[in-house]
Amino acid sequence: MSHRMLRRDVRRPWWWLAAAGALALLAVAGPLRAQPHESGPITIGGSAQVQGPLTVHGKLVVAGHVYSSGPLTAAYFTGPASARGLPYGGGYLKVFNGPVTVHGDMVVKGDLSVAGPLTVDGPIAASGGIDADGPMREREYGR
Repeated sequence: MSHRMLRRDVRRPWWWLAAAGALALLAVAGPLRAQPHESGPITIGGSAQVQGPLTVHGKLVVAGHVYSSGPLTAAYFTGPASARGLPYGGGYLKVFNGPVTVHGDMVVKGDLSVAGPLTVDGPIAASGGIDADGPMREREYGR
């Protein structure tokens, strides 16, 4: 076995090991932390899923169902009359990983699922119903 052949055999495992380690680090490091999302008024052309708390500084209009796994607070709840003109877009799903804050109105043309508390400064209008695992509170009850 020549000197040149021996050197090539020794270097190859180190290069492959370094490349595999770098790829493993990139694959693991990306999804470890959920980033908070902030937005102005937003319209989602289908369903939305929020993996964390959702705060809307405006009104929330949903063509489908609203579900929160935590407490739900809004100025008041209203039925399908406000969301009647929205076409139901159940085929598209937007997923937010982490807390979401919307500075303005939020319109969802499908269903809205929140894994955490849902707080809306204005009213919530939903055609498909409003439900939560935690308490549901209207700040302007009887409106």
